[in-house]
Amino acid sequence: MAAALKTSDENERPNVVESGRGRAPKMSRQIANRIAEQILRGDIQVGERLPTEKEMVAEFGVARTTVREALRLLESQGLVTIRAGVGGGPVACRPQFAALGNTMKLFLQLENANLADVIDTRLTLEPVVARQATPRIADGRLDELQEALDSIRADPDDYENFVQKNALFHTIIYTAAGNPVLRIVMETLLLLVSEVEPASGHPQVTRIAAVDAQQLVLNAMRSRNADAAADAMGAFVHDTAKYYRRRLAQEISQPVHWQI
Repeated sequence: MAAALKTSDENERPNVVESGRGRAPKMSRQIANRIAEQILRGDIQVGERLPTEKEMVAEFGVARTTVREALRLLESQGLVTIRAGVGGGPVACRPQFAALGNTMKLFLQLENANLADVIDTRLTLEPVVARQATPRIADGRLDELQEALDSIRADPDDYENFVQKNALFHTIIYTAAGNPVLRIVMETLLLLVSEVEPASGHPQVTRIAAVDAQQLVLNAMRSRNADAAADAMGAFVHDTAKYYRRRLAQEISQPVHWQI
């Protein structure tokens, strides 16, 4: 069932008059902003189908081309995906960190940055996040961290599981820190670093060493020792950086490359 687009007044139309500070935004942008606000507020749920183009033309009193441009704007920001075929059309979705990562790569390339710079930034921020998360993280989340590490130990040859559980370990800590800005930055940096993962995967001994280092972080967090957690996380990411510089020196020294 398609979502109903809401307005503060049933007869309200997008504002197209000129304001004292200049001309109002293009009609397509006004419509896109209105729909985006409803998705971001949760009035339109992720996965919910939006009204059809025909219905939106009638709702907003605009041409079909204007509605299509509004939908293209929303799609470019990861808020809408256009499904083809019968029963398709615009569907609300949640922007992914990959989209933000690609935008960040654009700015990193403009600044001639490389992935070694990204790794150095993680070296600075990871201990800060661990310190902030330690007094805030719930016991249940600590149990999830332990389950992630135990899962890797149970089958160290399962590289896909290692990648997933390692990412989950960091995401739980980023979230527990209680600062959404830090979480978004850290998730994006982690994503950028993961792009240089070797196709064959990291050696098993390296994976086990990583899990052992993460266990020290978890132990400190469980004891609610923020300083120890920061130190353990600092040691972990420092060793990780050394590994990347030794094993993937050529890859991380290349300038970041952005592409659509």
